Amino acid sequence: VERPGMQAMLRYLRQHRAEECAVIIDDISRLARGVQAHFKLRETIIKAGGKLESPSIEFGEDADSIMIEHMLATMAQHQRQKNAEQVVNRMRARNMSGYWTFWKPKGYKYKKTSGEGKVLVRDEPVASIVQEALEAFAHGRFETQVEVKRFLESQPLFPKDLPNGELRPQTVVRILTQPLYAGYLAVPNWNISFRKAKHPALIDLGTFQKIQQRLKGNARAPKRIDLNE
Repeated sequence: VERPGMQAMLRYLRQHRAEECAVIIDDISRLARGVQAHFKLRETIIKAGGKLESPSIEFGEDADSIMIEHMLATMAQHQRQKNAEQVVNRMRARNMSGYWTFWKPKGYKYKKTSGEGKVLVRDEPVASIVQEALEAFAHGRFETQVEVKRFLESQPLFPKDLPNGELRPQTVVRILTQPLYAGYLAVPNWNISFRKAKHPALIDLGTFQKIQQRLKGNARAPKRIDLNE
């Protein structure tokens, strides 16, 4: 009900009550994503002066019509939930096989390959920029996360978070703690443990482990403010 498009339609219905406007949906599943939401929207449309119509069902106020409408809305909700479960199951199965299925991290892009579907591949030149930042932090060239942040912000081709050309600190943390860059993945929410992935790595596992050890250690002040030679 609170969506801008729905609010605009309801305002139109209230302004044109005398015209007996109809709200047309091609199927009952297109109105709402659940039974409660369906009947709430239906009631709100009627109160605003509209009439709900569809080529696939005749809406009525008698007991039989309401029962049929309720059954169809329930079936639509069930189908939507089953589809969502199937999507999750397919994604989880791919993750367990070593294929990442979520939003691509900076430095990667998805490429459709024969027999494997969409697989992460290097996205240049961002991949090389991320690789340099990770290796520099692991080996002490960058002492702190702030230096990593300054380095990434100094790269014109690296995508920034903010309009002023800066990165959020959380973005740097995500880059430094992302096992995908080492060619591994883990999805704790789905009980998928740390495992080898099928995409190319930007750094080796030893470098990734050095980064995690440094992050767990005591923070040290940067040796310099700028990043020029």
